[in-house]
Amino acid sequence: MSPLSTTLGPTRAIPRWSVLMNNAMTINRVRRYPGLAATGRCTCCRRGMVFILGVLAAATAGAMTPHLPPAGRQAVILEIDDYAEALEAARINQAMLLVSIEPAPHRQDDDPVARQLAQPPLRNRFTATGVSWVFCRLGLEEGGRELVRATSLQELRRGPGICVIDQRPGRWQGRVVTVLPRTPGKYYRFHETDLELLPALPRGSLTQRSLILAVRRHPERPQSTYGSCDQALATAAAAHSAHQASLMRQGHHGWEQRSRRLAGGRGGASEVCAESWPHQDLLDSCVDCVACWRQSAGHWQAVSSPQSAYGYDIRRGGNGIWYATGIFIR
Repeated sequence: MSPLSTTLGPTRAIPRWSVLMNNAMTINRVRRYPGLAATGRCTCCRRGMVFILGVLAAATAGAMTPHLPPAGRQAVILEIDDYAEALEAARINQAMLLVSIEPAPHRQDDDPVARQLAQPPLRNRFTATGVSWVFCRLGLEEGGRELVRATSLQELRRGPGICVIDQRPGRWQGRVVTVLPRTPGKYYRFHETDLELLPALPRGSLTQRSLILAVRRHPERPQSTYGSCDQALATAAAAHSAHQASLMRQGHHGWEQRSRRLAGGRGGASEVCAESWPHQDLLDSCVDCVACWRQSAGHWQAVSSPQSAYGYDIRRGGNGIWYATGIFIR
């Protein structure tokens, strides 16, 4: 079975999905039937809880922190299997920190993720971005379990997986910006291709990058995220997702005014919205919402088509439902 779908039992109606392109709205009505492979739904929302993940607590590292090449030189990868030292090395060198939390002690080289991270083609993908990285491997019994219990890593499902912390100067410094749990969920199941997509994700929050990853990992390879990740559109997508979450109602509220402001003479603006099933975690909900868009011709046209600029984000409401937004300039 595809990780993007599940077979549902009882019939369940989906009131609507709506996609706005400039000021025109296309509404697609869809129903779920027994045995239909489908995920996600798209209607209502309640009071939102803006999903902000805190900074991982950093321990003080020793004086012998390795240094990466100065800015402007070729990006490299450092490997430091002590979390505190790795975190400090990434901070000092303004690098990205990738922590691989593994089920067995990190000295065992038969771990499939460890083997993949050691492959030259994948490492080249990381350095080709022009950003230096620090790789840190931890076994669950070697400090990994304490990390996954942290509030900021709750999306790792309390088990092994990958987390990325952005230690470059700026808004996201010290924040967890990617989680890839290896424990299978309802819709998201880790695959080795997720690591191949990881290096090229644009800079942003955990919620933004998770939804962009969910779009890029879809088997039909939708093209909307290969234009420019526009900060104004990303901010607008975050704000609208939070607004839907606060209302506990999915919709394109105020789009006529918002679209004119966002387009700003750059061309036609469009927006897609979706909501997850209740009480799912972040990655399950991101995959769920992308699958939801796939079931609507209007939504999928926007998500799958090349866009000159885009912004995606998702927020969880007080009802346990996640509300996703994508905004595009064609």
